Amino acid sequence: MQYKKRLKICLPIVLRVCCGLSGMTAQTRYFGELGILGGGSFYNGDANSTKVFLEPHLAFGGLLRINLTNRGVLKVNVIRGAVSGDSRNMDNALPGGVNAEFEREFWDVGLHFEHNFFKYGIRTWDREVKRHTPYILLGPGITIYDEWRGTELTFNFTYGVGYKFKFGKRFNLGLEWSMHKLFIDDFDVTNKDNKILDDPYQMGYSWIKNNDYYSTVFLFLSVDLIRKKSKCNVLQF
Repeated sequence: MQYKKRLKICLPIVLRVCCGLSGMTAQTRYFGELGILGGGSFYNGDANSTKVFLEPHLAFGGLLRINLTNRGVLKVNVIRGAVSGDSRNMDNALPGGVNAEFEREFWDVGLHFEHNFFKYGIRTWDREVKRHTPYILLGPGITIYDEWRGTELTFNFTYGVGYKFKFGKRFNLGLEWSMHKLFIDDFDVTNKDNKILDDPYQMGYSWIKNNDYYSTVFLFLSVDLIRKKSKCNVLQF
């Protein structure tokens, strides 16, 4: 009986000490990530209906991730990009055989939810945690651009895929590709010469059809911020 009492007192203390010294039974977590991104952007619409990665332009910006769980992440990103299109690169011709081209710069501010396929982090006692994971994302965004009538702001809906890898204890490197669906059809109209790109086939449009898109593809580098206190799970007697 005396031996069991001593064991109940000493074993939890030993486990807590080992946890603090080795970190093998605690999962280190951080509040989120702050990072930079760089890559390219391209357009799909009436001047490029199907081809991807056509006329890419430089895109760059920054991101902030907030870790909700090991798999769920809330991300805010700000991207500066550009797009262009030329109907002569299409297989289909515009009505009347006319040609139209455009080029435009824009800002994108997005609020996206990311779902990691694996628990993401530094592997410790939890063998399901991995240093890499693919993920999917979706969420709303705002597109800001200069229109020939003045500065315009419109909403977009973003969805995409990505892959990230943790190197060191706090750094993350990843690749992401996302599509940004606009709810307008005149994103590619920059002057009176290419105004035909606004519903050229006179089919009408709604929020679900005949709208313009742009895509962003980028690499990102981020660092984990604000370390959370880790819990050390010990046996209870």
